[in-house]
Amino acid sequence: MAGGYVPPHARRGKNTSSSASTTIASPTLDAFERELRAASKRISRAETAEEGLALYARTLENLRAFVASSSQDERGDEARVSLANAALEYAGEIMRVERRKALSTTTRADEARTKERAISCAQDALRAFEGLSGSPLEKANGVATALSRIVELGGGGDNAAEVSATLARAVEMYDYCATSIENSQAHEDVMPALWNCADARLKVAEHRAETGDVDGASTSYRESFSLYERACGFCDANRGDDLSGLLYDWGCSLTSYALFLAQSLDASEDAVRIADAAVEKLRAAGQFAIGDVGALNALGDAYQTKAEILSRFDDAAPAVDNLRLAICEAYDVALKLNSTELNSTIGRGEAHMALAALFRRSGDHARADEASDTAWKAYDKALKLGDKNDPGTCEERFEVVYNAACAANRAGQRDAARHLLSQLLLCDGTTQEAIDNDPDLK
Repeated sequence: MAGGYVPPHARRGKNTSSSASTTIASPTLDAFERELRAASKRISRAETAEEGLALYARTLENLRAFVASSSQDERGDEARVSLANAALEYAGEIMRVERRKALSTTTRADEARTKERAISCAQDALRAFEGLSGSPLEKANGVATALSRIVELGGGGDNAAEVSATLARAVEMYDYCATSIENSQAHEDVMPALWNCADARLKVAEHRAETGDVDGASTSYRESFSLYERACGFCDANRGDDLSGLLYDWGCSLTSYALFLAQSLDASEDAVRIADAAVEKLRAAGQFAIGDVGALNALGDAYQTKAEILSRFDDAAPAVDNLRLAICEAYDVALKLNSTELNSTIGRGEAHMALAALFRRSGDHARADEASDTAWKAYDKALKLGDKNDPGTCEERFEVVYNAACAANRAGQRDAARHLLSQLLLCDGTTQEAIDNDPDLK
């Protein structure tokens, strides 16, 4: 079976807090906004998605022309902000439409080309924000938002120095915004500003961890937690602040840190403690947003992370207990709210496959076979489900298919496993060597 599940911070279900401000006031900009809403509505339906993208592209071109014609008058900044936000939205939409397509032999190449287009749009947004001549705060927040989006889309690629520089600039801009807002004593804006600072440092931490900078990653993780805590202190539910969203991001960052501690520092006991803190935050996030499947999925991921760490110890019982909690407290509850929720279905399959592995390790082959059969049923269902929002990158989707093949084989469904693997090989989603060396695919 391929390495685990999609990291919790990568799972969809919550909007990130980082966003640029925008104000549409003039009649012309109102018209552009109506066109963009119409385009987004069409994109949400698979049968009209391409039509929606075409409308989005035309509206963006018209917005660019409008910005050029109004650059020297009082409408200039307003138009640039509208253009920047529209470009960031379009970047997300073209990636979403591409990822909803069926996997094929050209999926990886098609997604790479679309990603380049999306990064170009985010860079357009960055230039538009950099061109603002009015509020320094609005400019800094917009620049930081665009920079963060460029990194999320894969801007910089394998160039670690370029990615680090982009993230460093985003952190600098967000810090400027937070400091300015705190000094102005505009308390209603402090929480989102600090939240953005925390999210940016989490990106830095994860990037440093990926590049082997263990000390730098540890520092950035701790800085992000401190900022989440400070942001929480400024949260006011009576003002409509999104406490659930803040706790969600905080909890996901703790889950990420727990994995880092276990994998990079071999600090399993500390990792378990951090995973417990993640569970606590994500439970609270769900309590403030009843019925939010995103928070439930993240809770399930936190339990799975804790189980993965506990499985390193001789006694497998605590790991088994946490996997059962992931299923019963999180994924099953989410599926009761929405029986076709893709991430919950995948999470259920992952958790049962992990249970099967632990049962086999302890010699309980009957329960291992039962868990494998349940895992395959969950994966089989997931493969038949669509996700009108965003089913994930091609690499994430390839991993789901691969893990489904592992579950099928363990459940005795050899023909299904062979079919899935043959399709993956055609799509370059795995290698024969990986298949030959995987004990789940004997």
